[in-house]
Amino acid sequence: MMDIEDICVFLCGILYVGMAVPIKILCVLCQWTWGVVQNIVGLLVFLVTLKNKHSIFRCAVVTHWNHPYSMGCGMFIFKGDHGYAHYSDERNEKINHDVLVHEYGHTVQSLILGPLFVPVIAIPSLLWASIPYFDRLRSRRGLSYYWLYCEKWANLIGDKVCGNIREKC
Repeated sequence: MMDIEDICVFLCGILYVGMAVPIKILCVLCQWTWGVVQNIVGLLVFLVTLKNKHSIFRCAVVTHWNHPYSMGCGMFIFKGDHGYAHYSDERNEKINHDVLVHEYGHTVQSLILGPLFVPVIAIPSLLWASIPYFDRLRSRRGLSYYWLYCEKWANLIGDKVCGNIREKC
């Protein structure tokens, strides 16, 4: 027989599930209006990588691809394999999860910034990741990739939204 505690848990579960669906719909709607530019770019990359494995992470579509890097474009995340042979399976799993949460942080930035995402986040992030001068600068000064404001913020917001705990970089 159900007692009052069981009934409360059941009702809270219904309320949570009932609220989660409209929130996800609202996130997608915001991405395709407020963040339309980065979502069109993400959709185009998604269509090119249609044959790859895909999954859902919260309100984002994740494409697993064979590149040594990951990136987020609106509600689309393109996830590379960030495993290292000299690390344990658990350590590699944690690294890959942290990267996914980081990229989800970019998804949340897209929701917050909308059309400002491209000039404020995407362009600085792309330059920071792809220009050899910045790679040498990071090496020379001992800077983490996550030192740049947009990458640090993606970690912070992704960790907060996902309840993730990461090691200090």
